[in-house]
Amino acid sequence: MSKEEKDTKITINEKEEEEYQRSCMRKISRIVVLLLIGLLATCYYIFVVELCIFTVQLLEAKVTFLVIFHLLFLLCVWCYLRTVMTPPAVPPEKFRPSESDKQLYLSDERPQVLQEILIRMAKDLHIKKAVRYCTTCHVIKPDRCHHCPVCNVCILKLDHHCGFLNNCVGFSNYKFFLLAVMYGVLLCIFTSAVSLYCSILFWTHQLPNSPSKVPIIVLFSLTTFFAIMLFRLFLDHFELALRNITDREDSDNTEEFNPYNLGFSKNLREVFGNEKKYWFLPIFSSLGDGFSFPMGEATMDIEKNAAIAAKPPSESNSQLLEVKTTQKS
Repeated sequence: MSKEEKDTKITINEKEEEEYQRSCMRKISRIVVLLLIGLLATCYYIFVVELCIFTVQLLEAKVTFLVIFHLLFLLCVWCYLRTVMTPPAVPPEKFRPSESDKQLYLSDERPQVLQEILIRMAKDLHIKKAVRYCTTCHVIKPDRCHHCPVCNVCILKLDHHCGFLNNCVGFSNYKFFLLAVMYGVLLCIFTSAVSLYCSILFWTHQLPNSPSKVPIIVLFSLTTFFAIMLFRLFLDHFELALRNITDREDSDNTEEFNPYNLGFSKNLREVFGNEKKYWFLPIFSSLGDGFSFPMGEATMDIEKNAAIAAKPPSESNSQLLEVKTTQKS
């Protein structure tokens, strides 16, 4: 066997190993999602049946607890499902080079020549930072775009890949992710407080011992633990949103200056949009197109730089082109 054939065989084996690892990670993530849904269903049963129906005696208290719980529960589940089921936004077709350009790039190995080829291919793409090329997806990466090794695709404004979602968190679903964590915190705090109240009544013998006592204490322990964990997660990501930086950028960034920081108000509007009526609902309202971003100290407002409000990525892209055409004319 020649050296070239050996190298080819090694490359094929490496690709098969990578694909096998990705497949295993995706299967594990699906199991985690199912376990999480099962845990939510269990907590729902304990709170509604064991606590509200079997334990709480006052009708007014039952109704109040059930209304608040179901409001938070439905919002949390709605946001979670939107985060899980929303496909990650990928670079549009204009970032995919022609076949001749791709072959030219892959046929050379000199870094300086490769960079010159990339710069020529990206001259009309308005990339403000370093021009990068993904040899797996065969696309020129827009600013803030990264390749996810689990999903095996380039994601616009990639924040992170979440095993609890079996999905990437990026431009298309970052708002849904933040809302899911926020409503998860509120749901856990409320459930923990009510179950603690009932547990104290059991311990002080103001309620008679019943089979519901143990499930309610277990519910208090679980929701308290998840309230603490989710609260820390929410604080971390809300702080990143305030600075207009992704988790990936925060981990990799070696620069002291964040070029995308527009100030707290504009940074939050990039995620939640301009219309406040959509802020707390899992409806896409983020500003921009996912591949071009206003920079700090910009002379124009964020709405003029990258804002198409309350539209999904596919619709905002077409409207952004119309806006630019109008401005030119």
